[in-house]
Amino acid sequence: MEVNASTNASRIEILPTPLVPMESTDESVIPGIIQDDDSDKAVAPSLEEEHAIETEPKTQAIFDIPEKYLQQSLATDPLVFSISAEQYNDIQDIYATCPLPNDILFPWLHGVDGRSYQQNLFFRIRRSLVPLHRGLLLVHADEAYPHHRRLVQSVLPSEILDITRTAFFQHEVEQGINLRNFKIQVARYATISDIVVYGAEAEQVAKQISQAQASLRAERMKELDHIKQTAGSRAIKNCNTLTYRTLVIKDGFDTFERQFPSLVQYSSDGLPIHCLNFLAQEREEMRIMTAATEVTPHIWLGNTQDVPVSARGADEMIESDADWNNLCDNPHRFSICIEAHDLADMPLPSILTLARENLDELDPNELPDEIIHLDVLSTGVPTETTSFDEFYACLMHLLAFMDDQATRGRNMLIHCSDGYTDTSLLALSWIMYKHKVRLPEAYLMLQEKRSFFVYAVDVMVLRRIEQRLRSIQTTSEHKRKRTELNPTDLQCHNQCKSTYTDNQLVQRLDVRIRDNVKTDLDDEDDDIEDGDEELDNEPDIQNGSSTIPEKRYHIRSFHSTTLDGESDIAKPVEGRPVPLLDCCYTQFNSNDIDESMPAQLLSSLMPLPPSDDDLARFPWFFSPRFEGSLPSKILPFLYLGNLNHATNSGILKALHITHVVSVGENANLSSDEFKLLLLDNLYDDGIDSIRGRMEEAMMFVDDARTNNTRCLIHCRVGVSRSAAITICYVMHYLHMSLIQAYLYVRARRLNVIIQPNLKFMYEMLQLEQRLRGYASISWPILCQAIHQLNISYRET
Repeated sequence: MEVNASTNASRIEILPTPLVPMESTDESVIPGIIQDDDSDKAVAPSLEEEHAIETEPKTQAIFDIPEKYLQQSLATDPLVFSISAEQYNDIQDIYATCPLPNDILFPWLHGVDGRSYQQNLFFRIRRSLVPLHRGLLLVHADEAYPHHRRLVQSVLPSEILDITRTAFFQHEVEQGINLRNFKIQVARYATISDIVVYGAEAEQVAKQISQAQASLRAERMKELDHIKQTAGSRAIKNCNTLTYRTLVIKDGFDTFERQFPSLVQYSSDGLPIHCLNFLAQEREEMRIMTAATEVTPHIWLGNTQDVPVSARGADEMIESDADWNNLCDNPHRFSICIEAHDLADMPLPSILTLARENLDELDPNELPDEIIHLDVLSTGVPTETTSFDEFYACLMHLLAFMDDQATRGRNMLIHCSDGYTDTSLLALSWIMYKHKVRLPEAYLMLQEKRSFFVYAVDVMVLRRIEQRLRSIQTTSEHKRKRTELNPTDLQCHNQCKSTYTDNQLVQRLDVRIRDNVKTDLDDEDDDIEDGDEELDNEPDIQNGSSTIPEKRYHIRSFHSTTLDGESDIAKPVEGRPVPLLDCCYTQFNSNDIDESMPAQLLSSLMPLPPSDDDLARFPWFFSPRFEGSLPSKILPFLYLGNLNHATNSGILKALHITHVVSVGENANLSSDEFKLLLLDNLYDDGIDSIRGRMEEAMMFVDDARTNNTRCLIHCRVGVSRSAAITICYVMHYLHMSLIQAYLYVRARRLNVIIQPNLKFMYEMLQLEQRLRGYASISWPILCQAIHQLNISYRET
């Protein structure tokens, strides 16, 4: 095994075999974030290998401010240096290009300081001394004005200082293992950095920082003396004895605005210039990813931002038009926009009829004065049979309406807030309806057009919709065949059909209905007669109409017994028809079914298991490993997924995936069917490194790309190890910065929030520095931005 743990023998001592396990903690409990790490282990897995040995790290260059910039002092007690704006710009360039050191910062950056037994046990250390490293941190001294005259990559004094005691801010030592401790990085990194201060109160803040640096160094030297006396000189070899400096920028902010505008975050007027907002950038990336695309002729899927304000297109406006500024507001000429959300009411047939009449009055190429807006239920479809029947009837009316308008050449947009979750149910239903295909086929057809996500709870809903659609198609096929019968056979068929009515067929079922069935009937309904309401909720799509009962009867209880405790068979309440598709009809077994029951009625009562043909054609869809959604498409040839995706060989073949990168988890695929790359012994424990695995993985993905095939990268959950490798490839292939690649992949992972651990993020920053020649962002500012992004999800 390649050992990548930071185990410097001079600073870290190995403990004996661990005795007790420890709990893991996470930086923040954020909805949607799935952890994929080994922090629940007693000892980091990468340290349990028998051949894990300690090696002396190679000597690495340490960043330092050139002596020529330390010639002027602003104060001597405490010592504060003075520099110009130009000198700061030069120092920042030197720091951005100075290679980030390997390994030495971890596990110290995880928050490990040797005082927590659980942490020491996990990382197998007895003590963790401060690493020998010098960073650079910029402080905006004017705490009261965080959005005014501010430079990029700066922090506030309160984020690093405890003003009450003129000392660096110290986070409480966590008792568990936190491999994603992004929130402490600014304060922790400040204690091993030279600090530059600017602003109206720069001198005062700089003196406080300098005093804090002096106090902290005294504490560290005292600790080193104690270790030397108790453990010997070897225990403190290569330890950190650096003296850190404080500098003040003497030039005013207007100098930066004139000479170095790229360093300005907020202008003198408070305007944002170069702001770092991961949440806004991620949302913009998601908007671009989910922009409206045509999935079938005239039917588009997109996000809510694609909804035009005006129905008129640019070709219908003139330069003097008041809406001239909105020329591109409706570039796709949408006439109808359908919003999918979980609180929607399904559009009633009367609403669709009114919309159809309004549109039919226009010429085929003419847009309406106002866009027609409809709502559709996206998830949480009621499973109770009667309610589902009502939903399905409305859905069929909507699909028929969409088909009619698409045939007439009118463009429709199905949209939701994120553009990939809530639209999925209607989009897949539409594809099944329009193309008369099975649900697995609809998945693959939609995936070729755009990425989407289906909640696991909605898979069964889609299967019920598929079953009903197939029943309609089968019925239509039977009707077609009946027209081909000779007159004698047709006469016999009609005679057989007229022998029983639908109600009589249902009464022949040995279905047990209790005597005391209760219904939600109003007093005014007591006079309802047989036949006053249609029993069949299935819409007649060919005629464009259906009967949806205005008053519905909901069975509240059908588990009842007689007074002597024995079951009794209830009879339907006279004058009150029992809905054929109510939940009581799902309680029978196969022995209760009369063979004369219509096939389409039976299919609507209970979901059918997959047939042998289904299992043969779509084994991936009916596999217990299928969770409802496909692996995430990051690039046209690159997918990111989890172990269930990787072990479902059928889904890989369906997506034309031929190459599989398994990051620390073996999918046990056949090498005869796939090209495999196993990055074995790569744990998500905050110690193992991806640095030595990046190049091999990127070459493997490139092989799939150059051969016009597709590659899947996976680990256990698909949020840390495989996500890190994927981000590395995106940086390499699309020539992106780490921030761009991170948000690019994060957006395309859809409903799964990726979060590589701290060390993986650090090594990806090193990769950016090697690929681009400089780091576009400093380590503490990167971590701060990620933490704020995660917090925004917790708050929402």
